[in-house]
This record gives sequence, structure tokens and C-alpha cells, in this order.
Amino acid sequence: MEQIRVSTRQFTPSGSKRLFQPAPEPSIPFPIQSVKIDWDRLIAKRPTVLETIDDMPLYLLKPEVLELLNAEKHPTYRLMMDLMWTTGARISEVLALRPTSFMDDGYDFGVILKTLKQGPGRPSNAAVQRSPRRYIPILDAALEDRIQSFLYTAHLRQTDRMFPMCRQTVNRHIKKLIERVGGAPFTVSSHTFRHSFAIHLLLHGRPLKYVSKLLGHKSVETTEIYTNVLTVDGAHFLEGVNFH
Repeated sequence: MEQIRVSTRQFTPSGSKRLFQPAPEPSIPFPIQSVKIDWDRLIAKRPTVLETIDDMPLYLLKPEVLELLNAEKHPTYRLMMDLMWTTGARISEVLALRPTSFMDDGYDFGVILKTLKQGPGRPSNAAVQRSPRRYIPILDAALEDRIQSFLYTAHLRQTDRMFPMCRQTVNRHIKKLIERVGGAPFTVSSHTFRHSFAIHLLLHGRPLKYVSKLLGHKSVETTEIYTNVLTVDGAHFLEGVNFH
């Protein structure tokens, strides 16, 4: 009996192949693919971190940030807080954003931040022009969609600032939001989201040097303060050491 062999190969119609489309590379994900984090434990340990580490920045953890984001119904402020949380941007850097700050090269979507130190009011045009730039990938599809929708509905010119307000206005709004959700154990400001971003990356095992680069720090030593969150909970090192 003749056997008929059915091919499962899929053929591409002639002429449909993109000439300059690079061959796909094998998928090699980041070595740390998943991290199990006990958020309740980390929240409970935070007072010890803040009490025992000099100059430790105030920070929120993911469940707390998401509660704030979900409670914020104003699309502009929601987007600003989301950008600070997912990019580690200073509020001055967010206030300097323009439509041209966002890039999509066909592979990744992200934002170019102009590294600006914290200061009163909006950054001056001179400060914006002389500031170094850094690129932050944005992998959250929902956030990308909110950014694109905001830019589309705001009818901004390419040179317009997206958020024509000052830092104090944003912080006042965040203060009212905190009151609306029942308060916080410490004062939360726009800069708190930047600290929270750094700690969130370190909790997921991302390299300190890369975190430092995303934050726009000149030295990794400046970023090292955040690693105290990883070292303060060391009770497990004493497990099995009996004194009586």
C-alpha cells in the first residue's frame, strides 16, 4: 500500500518575504525569569529598614503603588504617576516630556528622559537643553496604549510639554490622593515613586549597575543605598544556630 506523506511545512507566498527582515534570534530570556516575593513581609520589615539605615529613602512596594494607581481617576495624574513608577523618572524629568520623548523602533517602545535634578517649578529650557539623556524601555502594553491615547487626544505640537504644571501641584495632588485612600505610614511625594522603582528592580534581581544607569546616577555608589532592603531581613542566617 502506498503511503502518502503529508507535509506540515508552511510555505510563504513568493514575493511576501521582507528583504531586510533579520532572521529571528533564538529566545534567550533574562536568567532570572520569576521571583517569588512576600510583599506582606517586606511591608512589615520596612519600619526596621527606615529606622536602622541612615538616609534610607522612603519607598512604597508594588501592592501599595498599584492601590494608588487604581484609586487615581484623573487620567493625566494617573499617567504621570505611572511614568514615575515604571521608569524611575524624577518629577522634573516627567514635566519636561514632549511627544518627541517617546520612541518606537519597531522592536521596543520607550522614553528618552533628560536627566534633571529635583528643583522648584518646571525645568528651564536651558537646563533641558544641556542635560544628558537616557533611554528607558516601556514593556507594559497597557501603559504604552495610555501614552499613545494621551498624545492623540491632547493634540499637542511636537515642542509642547505634555504636563504644563509645576512639581508642587503634582505633590499636592498626591497628598490628597493619599488622604483619599486612608493615609500612609509616611509622607508620600512624587519622588517616592522613583525610590520605589529602584527597589522594585533590585527585589527582582536586576543588576545594580543597570538600575543605576536607568536612574541616571553618575555613580553606582549612589544607587547602593537601595540594596539595604535586600540585606536587612537576615534572620534566616541565624536559623539553626542554637544558643541554649
